[in-house]
Amino acid sequence: MTARASVLLLLCACAFARECIELTLSDRNILSDSIFNGTIQKLGARNESYDDSARVDLLGLWGRFPKVVVPMNGTSEQCRRDGQMFLDALDRLELWALKMLDATAKLPSGILSGNANQYGDFDECLSIDSAVRGKYCLASLQVNIAAMGYERLDYMIHSGHYIRSNVTDMGHRVPRYSSLLWGVCIPSSCSSFDLEDELSQKLSSLGISAKVQNTMCTVKDFKRPYSFGKSLAIAFFLAILILLSLGTILDDGKEAATNFEKLLNAFSLKRNLRKVFDLSDSPTRVKGVDAFRGMNAFALLLAHKSMAMAHSPYVNKTSYSEVFGMPWAVIGRSAIVYTDSFLYLSGFLNAHNLLQDLEKKGTIDLKNRLLARWFRLFPLFLSLMLFCTYVLPDLNNGPQWNLVVEEHSRVCEKNMWKSFLFIHNYFGFEEMCLTHTHQLGIDMQLYVGTFPLMLILWKFKRLGLALIVAIAVSSTILRYLATHWYDISMFVYYGISVSKLLDAARYSYILPTHRATIYLIGVLMAYFIKNNKSRVKLSDNQARLVWCVSFGIAAFTIASPYRMGLEGYQYEHFPAAMFAAFAPILWGLFMSIAHWAICNDYAGIGTAFVESRVFKFFNKIAYGVYLTQFPIFFYNVGVQRHAEYYTPFLLIHVPEMAVVLIISILATVAIEMPFNQVYRIYFGKSQIKLKEK
Repeated sequence: MTARASVLLLLCACAFARECIELTLSDRNILSDSIFNGTIQKLGARNESYDDSARVDLLGLWGRFPKVVVPMNGTSEQCRRDGQMFLDALDRLELWALKMLDATAKLPSGILSGNANQYGDFDECLSIDSAVRGKYCLASLQVNIAAMGYERLDYMIHSGHYIRSNVTDMGHRVPRYSSLLWGVCIPSSCSSFDLEDELSQKLSSLGISAKVQNTMCTVKDFKRPYSFGKSLAIAFFLAILILLSLGTILDDGKEAATNFEKLLNAFSLKRNLRKVFDLSDSPTRVKGVDAFRGMNAFALLLAHKSMAMAHSPYVNKTSYSEVFGMPWAVIGRSAIVYTDSFLYLSGFLNAHNLLQDLEKKGTIDLKNRLLARWFRLFPLFLSLMLFCTYVLPDLNNGPQWNLVVEEHSRVCEKNMWKSFLFIHNYFGFEEMCLTHTHQLGIDMQLYVGTFPLMLILWKFKRLGLALIVAIAVSSTILRYLATHWYDISMFVYYGISVSKLLDAARYSYILPTHRATIYLIGVLMAYFIKNNKSRVKLSDNQARLVWCVSFGIAAFTIASPYRMGLEGYQYEHFPAAMFAAFAPILWGLFMSIAHWAICNDYAGIGTAFVESRVFKFFNKIAYGVYLTQFPIFFYNVGVQRHAEYYTPFLLIHVPEMAVVLIISILATVAIEMPFNQVYRIYFGKSQIKLKEK
């Protein structure tokens, strides 16, 4: 009787224990509150509908994930032998085999917090050089468990689908946010195709597809082919170094008598550094330009940094998506208005300078103007292209190095000639060297188009004004139609796909015909200010009202599409098309009103801010900051070995920003300023610096 009672008691205890250990997330419990820190509580409502079999299936999927990955059916005999050798050595616990296993990524904790990108150990893999040499490959996994009924889990694993992508999307500048990066260490005799085939076989039953590009595999001491282009790049930089050395050493502080002495002085670092830190007003300076350029450049810097951050792995990547899905993040998602600011400034300054020519000479010296602009933009642009194409790939390595540095280098090598002609913006981001420089192509093409417009405006005022307005209106219509026809958006809405981002660039964002409106607003503003058409006497209260209207227009332009940035947004044609069409006009109106107020000394208490020495200094290095920021951001993405903890403060990573500042100063004094001076020595007719950018 006692034995029967004991057995019955044991069965009851087992049943009670089963109920205790069964995971149910619908109720608040210590597990969900402490370990998951409330993250999975959002799952509660949906989890209530999961039945027991679904729970078992999910755990079964977890258990079937491969623990050991090595190609066993490789295309080469050597790969198959090395794969078997690895398994045999692993059974014998040989150190090199253990390292190969250890260097391969494993299923981590925190997947539902976004910790799904696993690099493994890059350096440990490359250090294997025994019976088999290690090869590190970064595979892209496309996970789709939503099709199995786990929509919420799929959403969390992909960190909220902040940007939707697939394994075939361009990844060297726009992130493959929805694709999981998985580091695998395999024998060097095996190819990327062998690994892809192995992963596909083992993961297909889990609803996971795999893609392993040959360019995403790395072996130790890989020797890149020495190309003719690399020889030219090295020769170019050696010539610059020689000129800088001679110019700096031989600079005695005196004015040069011959052109050769002037050339050496142009490359004097001592002389150029003094000029950079000389913050006295230039006679050609226009009020407000420094402040506008500085503030918008900083805003654009942060927007570019946020895009680079989307490439990086974080142990809490869902927090990244949540932060950028908040209403205030509309400030960053409306980044197009900050690039519009530069188009406004470019249109204003170009028209301002051309009007000066027309006043003095009655005509425009087309040849000298184009030559001056070429010397202003091209030398530093060329230097950066050569550096990123032929020098940077040899400087370091890392899990994503082949994607964000090597792949970009190959794109540059193939398409650099388009950038030489400033037509690279017509070929889409996929085939563009230094994608952020599309603005240079747009600006150069609009600059050339400004010549006939200014001549017509100067000689036939009404016809010129009518023509400018007609072109601006046509550009607005083109933006609206392109947005509606191609289902694109100039606003980076939540859940936008990589393909739609690229379509938005190809069909509107990088085309001068679609971006001309705000540029022409700048042209008109220069004309009215130059002809004293904007002189109006205001009282203090009226001036304050003007500023309130100006800031109100700016706030409305930036914040109006905030709904599109919220989590769960579904794309709609009309609001996207309206934002694309009218945001440049509203932003141009804000810029014009604010610029008019500054030029007419109505800045009031903001005068000290607008005239800040910080902006005057930044104006001198602005072009360097614009060009160098992306290579620095993606260098850091490429060398990153492991996931870090995301906080919003990473957006302003002080060491990284300091490097951008220092490199920009060096680029300005070593390349930009010397070549501007070369133009003045050999082609210029004046010693007044031309500021047309």
